[in-house]
Amino acid sequence: MGNITAGLIQMMITHLKNGTFKVETPDWQIQIFRELAQELETVLSDRNSYLITRLFPVAYQSDTAANAEYEQLTHEELLQSHLASLKLIKEISNNAEVSEGTLIEIMQGINILRLVLGTRLKIDDENSESSTVISEDHPDHNLWLVFHLLGQTLSTIVDSIND
Repeated sequence: MGNITAGLIQMMITHLKNGTFKVETPDWQIQIFRELAQELETVLSDRNSYLITRLFPVAYQSDTAANAEYEQLTHEELLQSHLASLKLIKEISNNAEVSEGTLIEIMQGINILRLVLGTRLKIDDENSESSTVISEDHPDHNLWLVFHLLGQTLSTIVDSIND
């Protein structure tokens, strides 16, 4: 199948004089974002899924009781925040003008997608696979490409905000 993003125009963000941002997202990228967000909404409902471990980190590694209390206090609020970010990702349009705050929320949603996809691909900070090319015949090749697309999109957003 090859590189699914080769030669395709990706999200472009322009900082406008009025302080807002023009976000131009091609249809193919919107489709990827929406499909991933939809899948993740389903995964979020399963508190035991290994895929969401990075989204709900353990606060106290060696204290089970303290961690359970922390989870009880924070889980619902964090879940609602994740769901709101995913809803925003599903509502991305081809050509939108958004505030910096909304652009940051979009960035958070894309980061959530990337964290879960990285977990699925077993990519972590200590795993060199994140910088290694997976062969085109590998069953996770396209997921790996999408993982890197999400990283590039995050970089585009951060660069736009910092300009």
